[in-house]
Parts: sequence; structure tokens; C-alpha cells
Amino acid sequence: MNRCHNGRVRRFRMPIVFLLATLAGACGFHLRGAGEYRLPPALATLRVAVEGSSQQYDPLRVAMINALRVQAGVDVVDATDVPALVLFAQRSDSQLLSVSSTGMANEYLLKYEVSFRVADKNGKVLSEPQTVRVQRNQAFDRLNVLATEREGREFQREMQRDAVQQILRRLAHIELTEKHADRP
Repeated sequence: MNRCHNGRVRRFRMPIVFLLATLAGACGFHLRGAGEYRLPPALATLRVAVEGSSQQYDPLRVAMINALRVQAGVDVVDATDVPALVLFAQRSDSQLLSVSSTGMANEYLLKYEVSFRVADKNGKVLSEPQTVRVQRNQAFDRLNVLATEREGREFQREMQRDAVQQILRRLAHIELTEKHADRP
């Protein structure tokens, strides 16, 4: 009897899993960060610049270039005769959220924001500047300060990745000013 019951369960398990996966896809569910973005045709080739940074391999610039190439299929170049995605006003901050009964920090609110604009090859603004903001709560463990610092650095990288995804989503829906946009 036990073998027969297990056989029936196995026989129905695969169709149920398939049905659940199909329903999840049909309702618009997608894994976070797994999206592909369609940018306006005028942005098919872009230059990415981080205003105020002299680093060629600025972490924000590198993350943005990778996301544009992989998720949006954009041809990212260093030439100056193409539109530019200009990232600026990058800022990180933390705010004390709670303290223990002894007055020691328990939790912080980590904040990250970056602004961006799209400009044509002559530097004329094609879209209004926009700012994306990301924040995370971080518990502070005074008994394990090194791990807490390491976790804080990981949160900063994660917030930067989230900001890049938000920028991609906004670029996919951006309204370019027609009088400045170069048509391909």
C-alpha cells in the first residue's frame, strides 16, 4: 500500500511543479535583476561617464556599463560623438535608527543615491536629471565589529547594484526631448 501511495505522489508531483511555474510566469513574475530592458533607439550606442570621478574603472561606471551591455544590449563606447549617460551626485550616508538601553548603537539606516541625465553628443540635455535612492537597515553588532563593517560594505555594493537596476528601468521608459535627439 505504501509503494502505491508513493507512486501516485511522484506521478502528480511533476505536473504540479510545471503548473506552478507556468502560473508564476503568466502573472508577470520574474527573478529580481533578471530583466531585459528596451531602451529608446537613440540610446542604442552610449557613452557612460561619472561626473567628478577621475577613475577609469569607477565601480559605479563599471556596474552601469555591464548592466547596459548585458541587460539592454547597448553598445557602450568611449567615443565622444554619441549620446552620454552621465552619472553624478553619488552619495552614501548612514543614520542612527536605534540605540540600546546602554546608549550603544543597535541599528543604522544606510542610504545611497545617485543622479543621472542623458545628453547628446554636443552635451545638450536629452532628459531631465533624475535621482534614484536606495536604503537598507543594518543591525550593529558591537561584539563583532569587523563582520558588521564587512556587511556594511556588502550593503553598499548591493545598494549600488539596485541603483543601477533602477536607472536601467528609468532609461527604458525615458522620454527624450525630441528637438535634441539625434535620429539614427
